[in-house]
Amino acid sequence: MMQEETLKAIEGLQTVETVAEALNIKKQSALNLISKLKKQGYVTTSGGRQQKRLYKITARKQRKRNFGMFDVINKYSPMKLAPWYDHQVHGRYGPEEALIDAIQTQSFRVILASMRLFNHITDWPKLYKLAKEKGCWQKVGALYDVAKLYFKVRKMPSYYLKYESGKWQRLTQLKKINFPSITKKWRVYMPFNEKDMREAS
Repeated sequence: MMQEETLKAIEGLQTVETVAEALNIKKQSALNLISKLKKQGYVTTSGGRQQKRLYKITARKQRKRNFGMFDVINKYSPMKLAPWYDHQVHGRYGPEEALIDAIQTQSFRVILASMRLFNHITDWPKLYKLAKEKGCWQKVGALYDVAKLYFKVRKMPSYYLKYESGKWQRLTQLKKINFPSITKKWRVYMPFNEKDMREAS
């Protein structure tokens, strides 16, 4: 079978088993074929570890994508997220950018999982600058203070931990005052409780 015909026969979201079945070949042969097509740019992968590995196969070569928010969070957090949209980025993108983007989603689960990024922040000035541009430094400070109660985090320079007065802000739609001392210090409603934090551990 010509490669073009092969690609058309297996185009879409596949597993090794479905590729083997579609082409009537053995599983090892399907793995070898997928590996070859991946090197040529026709296949991207997702899942793995505890999740079933999926292969997105297209008849046209796929542009190599950079890691986005979901990729960075899933790399560092034991709480894995299922992306509900393809978060594409350009240029350097690391934990600092991912944390700010997570806060911007206002998603309970995304923000909770992103708190593990505090152990991988290496450029605090950059994080501060990004947060100030988005008007969410209060939220970053509140999340950091809660995260360090449960996770190993990199030490934030004291300069950035100073209290900044401002209007009350919400991380999500929930208007709760868990961890009251931190909530009142940063004037940020904290939707997460101890049970949620243990889930993210």
